[in-house]
Amino acid sequence: MLLEIQKWGNSAALRIPAAVLKETGLQIGQKLVLKTDGGKLLLAPATETLDDLVARITPENRHSSQLDDPAAGNEAW
Repeated sequence: MLLEIQKWGNSAALRIPAAVLKETGLQIGQKLVLKTDGGKLLLAPATETLDDLVARITPENRHSSQLDDPAAGNEAW
């Protein structure tokens, strides 16, 4: 597949065809890791670390502690 590098503001951009997104399971807005290897571009889906996930915890999306709730049945803590 032949793609053309195009200008996008002060950067360069490649358009990824919808068929390629479908085949690879990638989605619009998904983060990718870009690496180079001997003059080649390599793209791979980014994976989040535990630190990345923990950094996104806010008071609004944090779950309440389940261990502090009173017993609801015959369980004993």
